[in-house]
Amino acid sequence: MLHSGLTIVATLAILAVIPALSIQYREFLDRTGLRASVGLTILISASSLLIWLLVSFFVPGVWISPLEYPTASLAAVAGFLASLPVRDTTSHPLPAALFAAGWTALVFVPVAIVVLFPTSVGIPLTAGPLDLGGALPVQVAVGAGALVVLTVARRWAVEDRSHVRPRSWLLLVSGLVIWAGWLLGFVGLELTLDSVITPRIILNTLIAPVLGIVGWLIAQRIVSATTTAGGAVAGLFSGIVAISAGSAYFTPLWAGLTGLVAGLASALFVTRRIRATGRHAWFLVGAHLIAAAVGLLMVGIFGLGLGLVYNGQLTLLQVQFVSIVAVVLWSGFVSLLLWLAVRQSARRGARALQV
Repeated sequence: MLHSGLTIVATLAILAVIPALSIQYREFLDRTGLRASVGLTILISASSLLIWLLVSFFVPGVWISPLEYPTASLAAVAGFLASLPVRDTTSHPLPAALFAAGWTALVFVPVAIVVLFPTSVGIPLTAGPLDLGGALPVQVAVGAGALVVLTVARRWAVEDRSHVRPRSWLLLVSGLVIWAGWLLGFVGLELTLDSVITPRIILNTLIAPVLGIVGWLIAQRIVSATTTAGGAVAGLFSGIVAISAGSAYFTPLWAGLTGLVAGLASALFVTRRIRATGRHAWFLVGAHLIAAAVGLLMVGIFGLGLGLVYNGQLTLLQVQFVSIVAVVLWSGFVSLLLWLAVRQSARRGARALQV
């Protein structure tokens, strides 16, 4: 009964993050109007969720697990996020929908099965990476895909849309919704209420984003001598992403350090890439790939009882590092192939309309 309740809480909390993410990423969405944009977001998220449910039905160790439906909600979030670089680089909705569906099937599904359900494919629990909140199949994979698409699509991109960014108060409210959604999601993904682990997850998920804000604002002051509300929200988001893998494995001190480092690293990358390219979509790489990579590596160093500082062993850190590299390479490779395919479909559609 408890498992069922936590499963429902995790599933609904993670799904509730999607509308808030849509507000955060309004500037990256398609140019077909608000109603069409909302419809495309619903289509992509629902398709990704259904793709996960369909494929997982054929993996016995997955469909009988209480984590199946929370993972379906992670698939919906990942599919939506994966579509954003495509939606930022073309005004045609079909490429984004096709890209997200292919990406979910070929990247999210296999990575999620290996990371979250390792025993279903013959991998011992102790041999895989530690990743409570799906940082590898969602954040790292999405960031790697965005890195590839934004790199190869530079000459085919439409104009930057930073001028349609929501007002600061709306960004803040949506950021707080994302924070609350992931916090409840992390608690639910643990599938139990423990007197030690549950308070640790909650406390760490509160501390890391706050220090993420501090890290981002410090970097912002260094790079541009400014302090903005948008920067604070970006730091909050980076801290949430960074703590997603290890919220159950850190002391509050290490959780805070993780958020601080993630905020600093993400901000330095994002601000410099925006200055170099003029495109704000690089936030997708900084706040997802870099912040998540920081969090995963920090687990290998500071994970309670398992990290380098506790047992002097490099084993977990090596597993975390190899997992990041493997997901980046796979997601990047698949994203490149999918981008090339959907770009051709968009060009053919544009020529057909001209005729």
